[in-house]
Amino acid sequence: MPRVSVIIPAYNAASTIADTLDSVIGQTFQDFEIICVDDGSTDRTRAIVEQYARNCGDRLRLVEQANSGPAAGRNNGARHSTGEYLAFLDADDVWTAPMLERTVAVLDADALLSLVYCNAALADSEGVALDTSLVGKGFDHPPSIHELLTRLWPIMPSAALVRRCAYEKCGGYRDELRGASFRFEDVDFWIKMREQGPFGYIAEPLVTWRFAWFPKQLKRLPDYSKALHVFEAYLQERYGVSAAPLVNARTRAPRSILATIGLKALRDGDRRRARAAFARAIRVDPYRLKNYLRWMRTFLPDRLAQNLSGKSSRRARSGGAYQE
Repeated sequence: MPRVSVIIPAYNAASTIADTLDSVIGQTFQDFEIICVDDGSTDRTRAIVEQYARNCGDRLRLVEQANSGPAAGRNNGARHSTGEYLAFLDADDVWTAPMLERTVAVLDADALLSLVYCNAALADSEGVALDTSLVGKGFDHPPSIHELLTRLWPIMPSAALVRRCAYEKCGGYRDELRGASFRFEDVDFWIKMREQGPFGYIAEPLVTWRFAWFPKQLKRLPDYSKALHVFEAYLQERYGVSAAPLVNARTRAPRSILATIGLKALRDGDRRRARAAFARAIRVDPYRLKNYLRWMRTFLPDRLAQNLSGKSSRRARSGGAYQE
């Protein structure tokens, strides 16, 4: 039985899945299996995974399902897995070589931890590094249950290693959140996992998280407001708190990352990229004045635009783009 089961839900991921699989195969820790769940893809995802399976033998298995969303894919992969620890890697993200070695060591050292997670470097949808990380000041520690209930904590599924017994005890991911909001099921999952035990945190970015909505849009931008009516009742009943702060923060997150992209582009003198990023931020949040001011900044002379963007750009580079 492998120590770690790496579960990769994939939907129309033909442009990224090879890099993701290569990053798993190249780990310094090699006691793992790979369960790739094809979520009803209509592109070449299945063919690419099958080619890797032929090269990897029994170490990599392909599981197929009708399109049901990432939560169902992760749960389906877990049902087909045997590892003591579970890693849920998205099909457009990549690990650094020591990811499993570092995270396994943390869980092995403390049996009370329900999971361990790391910081994440950010890249755009084409894999271009954004020179910033996900976790910023004030979030650079393992969260309490209160913090998870009141603040959107910067944990990505691809950045976590989960203890199987804790996953099974909490019931896994809630499939019903699929219809409410793409990607909100992970916020729910962290809360349920925190009930099973404390988290461990590694400050080093051991994964690169790909921002799927710029410059090419690899996924449909979700309407997170639809999650409120589903998640609100659950949090009110179980904890007596509102889901509104979490839903609002998740709604703002794409805008924040687009701002980080635009500010970096201005710093680098790439007006076209900066203008496109700020314009996308306006579409995400048309009521925020700062989006328009930043877009207008791209028409100023280079030196003035760079000076105006300098402080914000330095803050973005220091981490915490998710909370900009």
